[in-house]
Amino acid sequence: MLEYFILYLIFGGILLIYGSEWFIAGSISIAKHLKISNFVIGATIVAFGTSLPEIVTSSYAALSGSPDLAVGNAVGSCIANIGIILGINLLLYPIIIKKREILKNGNIYLLATILLVILGYNGFSRFDGLILFLFMIIYVIYTIKTNESDSEEIISDITVKKALLFILIGLVGVILGSDLLIMGAKGIAEYFNILESIIGFSLVAFGNSLPELATSISAARRNLGIIVLGNVIGSNIANICIALSVSAMIVDIPKYNVELMVNTFMAFLLIFTLNREKIKKILNFKNVKMEYFSKMDEIDGIFYISTYLIFLAYLLGKTF
Repeated sequence: MLEYFILYLIFGGILLIYGSEWFIAGSISIAKHLKISNFVIGATIVAFGTSLPEIVTSSYAALSGSPDLAVGNAVGSCIANIGIILGINLLLYPIIIKKREILKNGNIYLLATILLVILGYNGFSRFDGLILFLFMIIYVIYTIKTNESDSEEIISDITVKKALLFILIGLVGVILGSDLLIMGAKGIAEYFNILESIIGFSLVAFGNSLPELATSISAARRNLGIIVLGNVIGSNIANICIALSVSAMIVDIPKYNVELMVNTFMAFLLIFTLNREKIKKILNFKNVKMEYFSKMDEIDGIFYISTYLIFLAYLLGKTF
């Protein structure tokens, strides 16, 4: 039986890689034809598409009477997206932030994270889930209305019909690959008798974040760091305001204050990095025009990954 779970992991990973390549190619083409900025594409289409595994998994867990798995998957994926997905991307490709809309959407994500902590202090009720879902709607409207033109060139000769087909095929591959990987991860974890909540915050959350990792690396290879950030920020907002909110509207979810605080710390860390050059300018009283808002490099990636590993060590401590 353990051998089957390992095969699920391998085939799931292959589907994730190839599916993400098709999905990103189609998304970039749609961005060109509709004249939508790369960040909006990353923060909406790519982010929501790659967050479908989290949404489906958390909703299914809630319906199956496993709220611990639901919250672990949703919040754990947010932590993994910053700590591992963005961290690994920065180890491979630096990102230069030149667009103000990224900072604005980052602040919205921070606001959603703070709201999550407030609502989840004593667990999440159906009313809390409704509030988070309404926040999601407001975010989508705001992101589209504040769309700015791109200075980054988008090169694509794919027609709209082919682009839509690429997105559909890629999304199916990402979802199926994620399902196989989750089956393998859960099977291995249960084989070694690990608690359900630990499975949710670690293996399931990390496994469901692999679509974000695959699509982000695909975007970074094309020098589209804006899509990487849009994907991470948009995916985390989707995890909080769709995956967790829908689960809370299905069943009451218990409190996990320590995990929520770790998630909040990661959000503050991301916002600090995005605004680092602006903060330096204020502290040094420099009266010069900044060429960019911030540059994220491998040093940031190492710090993100290290923080995530500390969180995993905390989970491991809870296991024993």
